[in-house]
Amino acid sequence: MRLTGLELQRATRGAWQKGTPESINGISTDSRTFVEGHAFLALRGPNFDGHLFAAKVASKADALIGDHQGVRLWDNLEMPQLQVEDTLAALGDIANAWRNRLNRTTVIAITGSYGKTTIRSMLAHMFTSLNRNTAATDANLNNLIGVPVTLLGIDESAEIALIECGISEAGEMRRLSEIVQPDVAVITGLAPAHSLGLGGMKGVASEKAGLLRHLLPQGWCVFGEGVAKQMGQHDQTIAHDIIDMDRGDGKTVQWNLAGTHLTLSYGAESAELELPLPARHWAGNMALCATIALHYFNRKNAEAMPSLSDLAAALASWQPVEGRMRIVSGINGATIMDDSYNANPVSMQAALDTLTQLSGRTVAIIGDMAELDEPEHTHRSLNLSGINMLILVGNEMKVLRHDHADAIWFATTDEAVAWTEKNLQQFNSDDHILIKASRSMHLDRIVRAMAKREGMHAL
Repeated sequence: MRLTGLELQRATRGAWQKGTPESINGISTDSRTFVEGHAFLALRGPNFDGHLFAAKVASKADALIGDHQGVRLWDNLEMPQLQVEDTLAALGDIANAWRNRLNRTTVIAITGSYGKTTIRSMLAHMFTSLNRNTAATDANLNNLIGVPVTLLGIDESAEIALIECGISEAGEMRRLSEIVQPDVAVITGLAPAHSLGLGGMKGVASEKAGLLRHLLPQGWCVFGEGVAKQMGQHDQTIAHDIIDMDRGDGKTVQWNLAGTHLTLSYGAESAELELPLPARHWAGNMALCATIALHYFNRKNAEAMPSLSDLAAALASWQPVEGRMRIVSGINGATIMDDSYNANPVSMQAALDTLTQLSGRTVAIIGDMAELDEPEHTHRSLNLSGINMLILVGNEMKVLRHDHADAIWFATTDEAVAWTEKNLQQFNSDDHILIKASRSMHLDRIVRAMAKREGMHAL
């Protein structure tokens, strides 16, 4: 990123004090990872105030950015200071100013109740394998802080930028859309994730549709399975060019999964690949990614259009992100399916269905799904048939004990970890073990307890 001091002032509607820098080459918001030569932007939250840490980085910073209250603490710091009304809003405004410089970059924004990170990682792997200069969200930087940080890190030479957008409160998605102004908007799927704070499924649909609010005039969107139907059920009218994965209109890549053997088809073309697991949601995600790629090349550079076989070959070497159904070598030769990063009803059922397709003993260690408006009904509705050993963690999961008398239940993750460490010898090479819950349950601790003692090894 490189913006002039005047561009920063215009973007934020702020005012420079103690001079105006000629240009700024980056924005840092964390004093612990501050990059010399950047501007330090002081964020403020319920339990922290970044303004208090500016003095630690002032000698390395080209400028400081703070709010009216915070800049009063900087009277003794003789360097350019941009005073703004709200620093979080300013961060987004600066990121949007930089996004408007990315004239040669196709910005693809990805949201949904599930599958965002998997789709983003698949797309990044696929486009990179096709020698496209691709930038993408790192880790979980997908909120009102992470999205601007991601945008500011995109080089003007990037051909494609994959921006993951996640929310938990009403109004956040429209702001993210305003910042990102996507060329392409992808909604992977809708489920009652964060429904407690968003007002049920109607609120979820409304918020996710907010990503389209600032879709560029020539932009287009891709809807995953079930999205278009749910948008209609919840009174969301979409006035954009939609590629709907549910339509058999020749615009989408179709798929068929037999065990781990995936066949993709598009028109007269077909291509085959092997998946690491018999995961139907992975198969659907790959078809969605291939669909996005074909339409991207068709609109951007039809002469460089890859074949479906090229796309399948790229996807064949994709590996899941840590904590997202990643296969880990476990104690005594057991196979662990580490899906501990997060959970909602759709992704939980998809993971359970995948587990039951595997041979040997199937073990499910599952914990609470958070932020649901009907938690008891949602947890009880999980289909657990085909699970040989069931371990439940958390107060919400307790309801499943009534229907599964053989299940082992723990009120807390601490109790579950302690039991696991004492009973490792119960597990062996015949076992496939799924570990999944909402992030707040921290079931990654159980993954670490069950992994090989010399460290966790992805298979």
